[in-house]
Amino acid sequence: MNRNDEPDISYDPEDDRVPLRDGSSGRDEFSEQDVSPEEDAVVLRPSLSAPAWIRWAQLVRLPAVFTVIAQVVVAWVVAAGDPAVAIAAWPRGAMVLLAAIAIYWSGMILNDLWDFEEDSRERPQRPLPSGQISIGVARSAAWGLWLVSVTLGIASGFVPLADHPPTFAPGLIGVVLAICVVLYNGPLKPTGLAPATMGVCRALCFLLGAAPLVPLGAADLLTPQVGFAPHLLAIAGGFGLYITGITFLSRLETGMPAGGSVDLNIGLGLTLVGAAVLASAPRVAPAGFWMFEADLRYSFLVGLITLPVLMRGLRISVASRPEAIQNVIRSGVLNLIPYSAAIMLLIAGPWWGLAVFGLAIAAMLTARRLRVT
Repeated sequence: MNRNDEPDISYDPEDDRVPLRDGSSGRDEFSEQDVSPEEDAVVLRPSLSAPAWIRWAQLVRLPAVFTVIAQVVVAWVVAAGDPAVAIAAWPRGAMVLLAAIAIYWSGMILNDLWDFEEDSRERPQRPLPSGQISIGVARSAAWGLWLVSVTLGIASGFVPLADHPPTFAPGLIGVVLAICVVLYNGPLKPTGLAPATMGVCRALCFLLGAAPLVPLGAADLLTPQVGFAPHLLAIAGGFGLYITGITFLSRLETGMPAGGSVDLNIGLGLTLVGAAVLASAPRVAPAGFWMFEADLRYSFLVGLITLPVLMRGLRISVASRPEAIQNVIRSGVLNLIPYSAAIMLLIAGPWWGLAVFGLAIAAMLTARRLRVT
């Protein structure tokens, strides 16, 4: 709470500065830029009076959830093969979408729980180290969402649909995804396997969206059939490689070592490979599957979507300020929405593509006040 003799400072989640009011030099510890006298005149601490929804929205990185929605919705429509079929099967689609959102938010909270000590030193303004949300409540929320996600994923495969038999596919994908989320935020996070694990999580997120329409075992346990089409697997692989690259870049979030970084080179390389796979993956589908041909125009569109991330990534090799690196990560993560919109354009036409792209507007508006990374 603010003292009576101090100005009421509202919480700005984008402010990564360490609050100082102790007569020190007034340097910003993270950006290594001079703090202006006006900024040094007050203590910029997160306000416990901030609305609860803002605290939770920051903890779960609300802007990034729109990327999950985009991936799941597009996977759902591609698996259906036609927007009309996807709409008719909406009960399963709604359940699997909620499952994907729940596991994503669970992972975001587990990430901050695992990083609590590091954030206390380097990012004390975040919801947990600043005391805006208690550790116990956050832990309960994380595991509660984890269980909700697994439950919804399993149940989504058994919602009765006239043209689709029950399936274990979403339950299987959902359980594997939930395990990978725990592994990434726990034992694998400090290791070199962390970026690849995060890439697997994003690939599984896409497959989770398609899974309720994929036959797997429930119709006949003695002769299980796995029906993930090759183009679905190829698109999921593209998303996975792309996010693996972005995750390598995220390791530089607090600054890049002098002389460059292997993570930067690997990250940019995998990001480009992932984008290239996304540009070519639709061609794996049978002839006539897409409403619009996945020709060079589609590949050119994917290239245009990738270009800003690539340019920002090349710049940080010269000017490696933490803010510049965070901008690359933020734009790289949010790029999942226009990639998904491009795929939706192929399967359902421009209006559906624009509807998915509209999620980018929601993400950018919320990202003005809430952190993505």
